[in-house]
Amino acid sequence: MKIKKIILLIAVLGLILFAYLFYSKSQKDEWAKIPPEIKYSEKKEKEVWGKILRGHHAGLFYGTPLYEVADAMSGFTYFRNEEKIENLIDEIPKEYVNYQEDKFGKTIGHFALITYNFGAIRKLLDKGLNPNIMDKGGKAIIIDINSSTYSYKSPESIKTLKYMIEKGANVNLYSEKAQLRTPLIEAAYSNFENVKILVKAGANPHFIDKSPVGAFQSPLSTALVNRRMEIINYLIFDQKVDFRALKYPMDSMFHPGEYEILYKLRELTFDLNSKDHKEKMKLVAYLKTQGLDYWKTPIPDNIKNNSNFTEEYLSKY
Repeated sequence: MKIKKIILLIAVLGLILFAYLFYSKSQKDEWAKIPPEIKYSEKKEKEVWGKILRGHHAGLFYGTPLYEVADAMSGFTYFRNEEKIENLIDEIPKEYVNYQEDKFGKTIGHFALITYNFGAIRKLLDKGLNPNIMDKGGKAIIIDINSSTYSYKSPESIKTLKYMIEKGANVNLYSEKAQLRTPLIEAAYSNFENVKILVKAGANPHFIDKSPVGAFQSPLSTALVNRRMEIINYLIFDQKVDFRALKYPMDSMFHPGEYEILYKLRELTFDLNSKDHKEKMKLVAYLKTQGLDYWKTPIPDNIKNNSNFTEEYLSKY
């Protein structure tokens, strides 16, 4: 008798689950048909999906032939079925390879990058994915793959970047909306390996964005702000980037009309005799030959007044 009750309970629970899944699918099917301005309201998304749809949510592609592959690319990396993903990519209709969903304007390539599916990106490139397409926020995968989020110590990321370039990615793509506006500026934020790959492929190390976007105007200014001495010296010594091109505006509150590099270097504190410090001193010596004396440049107050820095350190850093 007890066994019969258990079997009956399991059957009832199965029916409830089936009914829920059927109802949930019906809701989603109806959701996919309504206009974007209603579909992507916070209320409607929570009602149908139980959450707000973000860029890594497969639901953005629901109602299209891309949903199943997006769903397969979601979740924990170690539990993904790579063979299934490849097969699903093979089945994507050609006209959907560069389809942009309505909320963020992301392609399935953007989605693959956000979910760290590098192999899928290469497979999509073979199928005709355009890595230069920008979403509504100005993000393109040829730019974003160079960020530390995706490229830090990742052989798969490096392999995919090279393959994008081989497939015609624009290494000088300029995004008006994104703060880090070219692939090389993004790479100069933290990734020396990507910087070298991009420059070798034709990325312009001399590019300067004249629009008012703050610190990230060029590969050199980005590397300076983010303390990347190896990249700074590579750009100046190997690529002959003109540090004189970076000057404070005449209406700046700080050092109007003066070269930025000495003041930016003064803000960089490294352990004495570290690799970064040696690279910095190499540049300091070179700037002296160009008429720019680092040692005569004032030490910023936040460094000068920091009790962690001794007089000896301040005389040598």
